[in-house]
Amino acid sequence: MPQTPAAYVLDTSVAIKWYLEKDEADVARAHELLEVFGRGECIIRAPQFLLLEIANALTTARKLSLSATLEALTHTRQLGIDLQPLDWATLVKGIEIAAACNATIYDSYFLALALETGSILVTADDAFLKKARGYPGVIHLRQLRLPDSVQ
Repeated sequence: MPQTPAAYVLDTSVAIKWYLEKDEADVARAHELLEVFGRGECIIRAPQFLLLEIANALTTARKLSLSATLEALTHTRQLGIDLQPLDWATLVKGIEIAAACNATIYDSYFLALALETGSILVTADDAFLKKARGYPGVIHLRQLRLPDSVQ
């Protein structure tokens, strides 16, 4: 019987590594995860606002050109990631998480989505990981166990 592929919610700190390599840790690991996804060996989902966060990070924090930002966003859309629309119940859960662990609503929404979909939240955000340590199913990108064919 075929095994159900692992399901991950990726936050922006992981997705951004696909487009930025300079001064980024764990870039190879982010690309390995993307390769595993491309082979159909895992499911990747994220809230639709992942696109907004990628655009913001690339243009504001990293000062990439408009064309480079649009190229990254187009690529992200074409990957086939399960981009989930904003959901009221998930937002409420995200607010509860944010209040409980003193984190941003944005970060907490990713975790709420992971919890509600039975997925594992994969992050490269050390500060959020520390705040969310009381919740199940949150893992740092570098600790993620991928199939042996990639490692």
